[in-house]
Amino acid sequence: MDGESRIIERPLTTYEVYDQDEADLWDGDLIAWAVDKVDRTGATEPSAYPLGDAVPEHGWLHGQYEDPYGGDSKVTETSVRLTGDWTPEQRAQVFRTVSGL
Repeated sequence: MDGESRIIERPLTTYEVYDQDEADLWDGDLIAWAVDKVDRTGATEPSAYPLGDAVPEHGWLHGQYEDPYGGDSKVTETSVRLTGDWTPEQRAQVFRTVSGL
């Protein structure tokens, strides 16, 4: 039987928390911290388009990464949400920066 195979793994959830140690590394710039953390995930596609001046808490960024050694049989899909004390305007600023809009 010819065809392709895919391995489905359990999703991994991680939480990043901005604290004083983190603040020192980004000169207290919460937006720069978030952009750096999100950039590392590869999530660049916003859940809504066009991206306005405010993004609600239920908004997210999505991306996928193909393993250079596994090809398209090992694709990691990622979603990122900014929850907690983020204002909708801060969330929009991070989303715009990460997605290049």
